[in-house]
Amino acid sequence: MFALPITLGCFGLILVLARLKVPLAAAIVVGTVAIGVAFGLRTQPVIASDLAWRVGGGLLFGAIQPDTIAMTAITLLLMVLSSLMQASGQFEEIVGLTKALLRRRSIAMAALPAMVGLLPMPGGALFSAPMVASAAGKSEVGGDVLSAINYWFRHIWEHWWPLYPGVILAVSLCKTSWAPFAGVMVVLGVTMAAAGLLLFRGVHADLHVKSDPPPPETKRRLLWALSSILMILVVWLPLKYGVAPFVLPHLPKALWSVADKYIPLALGLIAGIVWTIQIRRLSRKMVLSCLRQKRVYEMAIIVLSVMTFQYVLKTVGAATGMADELVLLHVPVLLVVAVLPFIAGMVTGLAVGFVGTSFPIVLASVWAMPDTGSILPYAMLAYAFGHLGQMCSPLHVCHVVSNQYFKTGFGPVYLRILPSVAVCAIVSVGYFFLLRLFM
Repeated sequence: MFALPITLGCFGLILVLARLKVPLAAAIVVGTVAIGVAFGLRTQPVIASDLAWRVGGGLLFGAIQPDTIAMTAITLLLMVLSSLMQASGQFEEIVGLTKALLRRRSIAMAALPAMVGLLPMPGGALFSAPMVASAAGKSEVGGDVLSAINYWFRHIWEHWWPLYPGVILAVSLCKTSWAPFAGVMVVLGVTMAAAGLLLFRGVHADLHVKSDPPPPETKRRLLWALSSILMILVVWLPLKYGVAPFVLPHLPKALWSVADKYIPLALGLIAGIVWTIQIRRLSRKMVLSCLRQKRVYEMAIIVLSVMTFQYVLKTVGAATGMADELVLLHVPVLLVVAVLPFIAGMVTGLAVGFVGTSFPIVLASVWAMPDTGSILPYAMLAYAFGHLGQMCSPLHVCHVVSNQYFKTGFGPVYLRILPSVAVCAIVSVGYFFLLRLFM
């Protein structure tokens, strides 16, 4: 037994350092070094200089990986667009019109991140955070509550929405098609949305007050106010599903996945930025002011550190090692189906991460059982717990950036979301046994 206690111990170290007010990027770097050293010590004999070079090389290679660079660039573009929309008053307009249309600020606080969640953009919680803050208005709502609501409702579609890479990968590994997979998984999204109502416990009663019906032109005005976000879709979808399949085969294979995942989204964000500058008639001075904001680059550094840590975790084989250890402990298959994806979600903080590392082992274990029946109930349970592990991960980029925006720590947000996590876990287990009766 090595990988499981060491990896979880390094997570604990990051959380403790963050609690002690160490800058989060620095805390993650310390955790990265710690896990690199711990796994490196298994090699015998250990030479200090060689270990230092290996750990330092891991940090460097992690920082210059195409995924890391692309993710950091996407974060910068997101932050710039967010800053421009905020500086121009566009966020306030969107929030105001949404509140008028939905007639309750509490509903708007949940609906806005959910709407942004339809776009599978990395760190998208950062994009919706200013909207949630504006929807709350001047009500005295703590940063932990705002971050929890923003983070939670941002991810209610991720179990089944066909644009998410984790869903695409899971469908492929299960050897099924999207329709039956989504038909089973959509219940998890509904459950997550319902469980999210617990996040509003104890908030000010003013947030639930129903306002008067909005003017007839509200829908049209909201659509125009949302045009900067819609522009991302207008550019991204044709590039992703129309142009990319013809262009990608001509690129080096090593760049295929990165280009497919990030370039259409990056071009969509650039289009959104240009569109925002034009329709809001922003001056050069205002644009430069947004580009100079410190928080734009602070957030990019945090994302850089998170992606580097994930690279080192993959390089040292942390997820695979933990999976092997669980199997060696003769943990029951059903427990492996739930626990392994949960831990993988905690470790990677990514849907593709927990699907890619745990599903091959989970599915192989299930298919090896006699009279398995349909694989979908097991896939549902695995995805449900992997997603919950991802939501609890301190390395989930949305979790990190949402907490940073609302100036709160992991601890208070965990206390907020854990009851909702528990509800989702209980419903998922009950739903599994129900599915087994009919499939």
